[in-house]
Amino acid sequence: MSRREELEREVAEAKDRLDNAPADTPKEILDIWRQEYDELSVDLTELFDEYDPDQR
Repeated sequence: MSRREELEREVAEAKDRLDNAPADTPKEILDIWRQEYDELSVDLTELFDEYDPDQR
């Protein structure tokens, strides 16, 4: 699995965890999950894919 695929999976999991959090989830936990999601999203956005002319 490439780093991009791994990050995409992690971002999707973090988003799903936030979207489906139980109503009684403590705010502190939600803040931690939101921060994790934000950091993963930035990592994915800033990911540099090396150019490989053989991959299309």
